[in-house]
Amino acid sequence: MPVPTALLHAARFVRHDLLPRHRLRRAFPTARIGERVKFGGDLSRCRLGDGVTILGPSVLYVTDGGGLDQARLRVGDGTFIGEFVNIRAGGMPIDIGAKCLISQHITIVGSHHGTAAGTPVVDQPWHGEGVVIGDDVWVGAGSTILSGARIGDGAIIAANSVVRGEIAPGAIVAGAPARVVGQRR
Repeated sequence: MPVPTALLHAARFVRHDLLPRHRLRRAFPTARIGERVKFGGDLSRCRLGDGVTILGPSVLYVTDGGGLDQARLRVGDGTFIGEFVNIRAGGMPIDIGAKCLISQHITIVGSHHGTAAGTPVVDQPWHGEGVVIGDDVWVGAGSTILSGARIGDGAIIAANSVVRGEIAPGAIVAGAPARVVGQRR
């Protein structure tokens, strides 16, 4: 007798959503992980500090691929991660400091696909430098943090900014690409 479609969907939900989230919560009991947070990848390469909050729906992927094998995610104590956040280590490390505010609709990616002509992008090896976000950083809503970003302690990333490269400690940046528009006092 064939298995009913609804039962297959339920089993898939348990295997790909419910169990990984449960394992993440069990591994980091002092973190608050929302009901609709999706985790994928290697839990042993993930560290969530004390008092981390992650609201859902959001996704955290700590997976190797595209020829890269250094995936890791570290989130420091007291950091808040809002709704609709997409964090993908993708073979390279992502380090987020303590007491950060990662607003809603943020994407943070540790690597990217190759872009050489003559080969479909989806078939190309990945490249990346990972991401480092210092302590006490505020990433405004709708921003994208690309591979190679190094954001110094206390920096503020304005809403809808795109960051790649160095951002000095305490700098306030805005735009796509992000440019310095001020300094925290």
